[in-house]
Amino acid sequence: MKLFLLIILTFLIAANANPISRKCTCKAVSNTIHFSFHSWDISSCKFCSCKDAAMTNCEQACKTMVESYANTGCGKVIKGSKVKYSWEASTCSSGVSSVEYTCA
Repeated sequence: MKLFLLIILTFLIAANANPISRKCTCKAVSNTIHFSFHSWDISSCKFCSCKDAAMTNCEQACKTMVESYANTGCGKVIKGSKVKYSWEASTCSSGVSSVEYTCA
């Protein structure tokens, strides 16, 4: 029985449905081909569900990060470039925004 549980847990982790450790990651991507300009690890949690604040607020936190990134010039990106935010909250949610931000 213990071996069976170990096999199931290994399968879940290998299938990227890691119930032990979840992460919220964020990227500033180009508005056309979604090429990544910059990325951030925003939060993580151990043994948490998709209802944990670190996962439910992932998109909003990413939006705020990319908005600030654009307002401060997007690093070495050409002025006037447009970026979107892309987020992934482990297996809980992910996506690319439809909102575009212009690099200052």
